Amino acid sequence: MTTFIIIPARLESSRLSKKLIQNIGDKALIEHMIVCAKKITDATIIVSTDSKIIQKYALKHNVHVILSTKKFKNGTERCFYTAKKLQASKRDIIVNLQADEFNINPNDIKKLIRVLKLSSNINVATLIYETNDKREYTDNNFVKVVVDKELRAITFTRRPITSIGDKYLIHLGVYGFTYEFLEMYSKLKECHYEKEESLEQLRMIWNNIPIHCVQIKDNKSIGINSAKDLKRAREIYEY
Repeated sequence: MTTFIIIPARLESSRLSKKLIQNIGDKALIEHMIVCAKKITDATIIVSTDSKIIQKYALKHNVHVILSTKKFKNGTERCFYTAKKLQASKRDIIVNLQADEFNINPNDIKKLIRVLKLSSNINVATLIYETNDKREYTDNNFVKVVVDKELRAITFTRRPITSIGDKYLIHLGVYGFTYEFLEMYSKLKECHYEKEESLEQLRMIWNNIPIHCVQIKDNKSIGINSAKDLKRAREIYEY
């Protein structure tokens, strides 16, 4: 069983232009994500990109790159394409580490991998955290999640949906899959909820595929979606 950490990294972004090559301190955002991934020493790291600029950053850090200008609907589809290129086997673990999840704790990614390694009945897992920050709850860039008593996702949405008292569950941009699952996902059609919300995991919910949520504590990551997020990340890094 091999673990691949794939960082899907498109150059263009609709909400913040070329955000992955924006500097935070002395490194571009994509470099911070590569450095984070390399802290998981028992995994193979791959940057999967459509950009020769991003390719150069990956090569600078001695990380394998898959370069393709093929159009993908989301990062999960790019991960499947990449894992297939790498000739992954059915029980290999594929981690989709979204390239804009600045300052994510590599130990939390390790927890996700551990769940997939130890649970043969779990084929999809992702990270969530609890917050009482109402700003996150009302901001569409923060994806809300509802789970059942066994921490399986019921739904995800960008809209305010429900709470636990004054606390909310928020999704982080990291997924873990078995390669066998990714093969199946690639054959599923995009559903209308996925299109409306621009959330690839809703294709799984729509097809009754269980998504196991791993709840972490003390989340310090920042999803870089806007100039405001970038400014905040720079302030934290410089502090």
